[in-house]
Amino acid sequence: MRAAMAGIALGLLFAAGCGGSDDAASAPLRDGVYEYELTQQYLLDNGISQFQAESESGMHRTTLDGKDFVDAWKTADGRTGSCRGTFEADGTLVAFRWTSGCWGDWEMRYRVEGRSVTWSDVEALPPYDTEEDQKVSEVFNGVPWTRIGNAPKED
Repeated sequence: MRAAMAGIALGLLFAAGCGGSDDAASAPLRDGVYEYELTQQYLLDNGISQFQAESESGMHRTTLDGKDFVDAWKTADGRTGSCRGTFEADGTLVAFRWTSGCWGDWEMRYRVEGRSVTWSDVEALPPYDTEEDQKVSEVFNGVPWTRIGNAPKED
């Protein structure tokens, strides 16, 4: 009986580390092209200014390639925009820093399940880390991304 109980306890211990809980390790964040949508209404409903919602809403495509990333988008009325930056991962925490076109660096944690990446613990980074910057970081980065392909190869 004691051996059977020890075997069950050992089995439960191994099962706990095999992806059966919310604390299970995430798959790694891979280079590639990711897509997500920020509708104008979603942005407005979450306190983003009319001007920013009009100019930065729409379908976003973010490409992660090495340590570089590009965020490009197209609004519902056909306007386009894009910004570039670098990113660095430390476990599941990723810091994103703009190098051109946008400002307001941030970091956040990821969880990858299949092609979907969900984000949590979004934090605006200095020098753009006011309460308003924090809100913008959370709203823009709180939506899941879907991996749609590999990063394009340069010739």
